Amino acid sequence: AIGAGKAGTSLFAMRLMQENLGGLCSVLDKLFPGQGSDRARLETAFGKLAYVHLSRVDKLAQAVSLIRARQTGLWHIAPDGTEVERLAPPAEPVYDFELIRTELEMLEADDEAWKVWFEQQAIEPVRVAYETLSADPGETLGRLCRKLGVTAPGRAEIRPGVARLADETNNQWMHRYRQDAARPEPG
Repeated sequence: AIGAGKAGTSLFAMRLMQENLGGLCSVLDKLFPGQGSDRARLETAFGKLAYVHLSRVDKLAQAVSLIRARQTGLWHIAPDGTEVERLAPPAEPVYDFELIRTELEMLEADDEAWKVWFEQQAIEPVRVAYETLSADPGETLGRLCRKLGVTAPGRAEIRPGVARLADETNNQWMHRYRQDAARPEPG
């Protein structure tokens, strides 16, 4: 994991989703028994860590994007529009109010769970909003590099490997969801 997380550099990085945190900490507890906290287990395994909490402010936009990716099978495209990651054959997306509401609730619960976990572990993460990162990756990377005490690459060297997939369909779904959510429940 450390070798893969360094990707040929001197820094180790790992992306960890809320749904995988418990499993990782359970494995680390078996490998490094007697540690008093998740933080201690992580730092015993990986050394001194800086924690970055990447979160999307607009959870509705995130929910719609996730649902569309699952439905269409397309998760990432390159800046030139070529497919980078497709996990299923192409399919047409279908608006589903309940599916969006459920996903939105799960995303909100995940963010709350991270907040509680950071507090329990006495960790003050560097907080990064997805919207800020996608709008200005150079500034965000510079801020993270300063926090880590490493030299940031020049802005000309920063070339995101993926592009946003959100389009007018996403906007239509979000508008429709807000309208549907505002309607009184029958009964």
